[in-house]
Amino acid sequence: MNTITIRKKLESATIKLGKEAEALVGKNVEIIIREVTDKKPTERKWTTIGSVSIGTESDKINIRDFAYED
Repeated sequence: MNTITIRKKLESATIKLGKEAEALVGKNVEIIIREVTDKKPTERKWTTIGSVSIGTESDKINIRDFAYED
């Protein structure tokens, strides 16, 4: 089964499918037209703290000490 995705702005009610669709000429096809919106990336809201590898270096801070600080 061949699938073709064509993304373009509609300028009229007539759509030219192009050379990609020539392989489907004479076959039963389904054409779906769907409006696509341009979404801006949403701001991330972090709920966890990340970690970093410091190799073999140690800063002698126990991470559990931060859990009890006000």
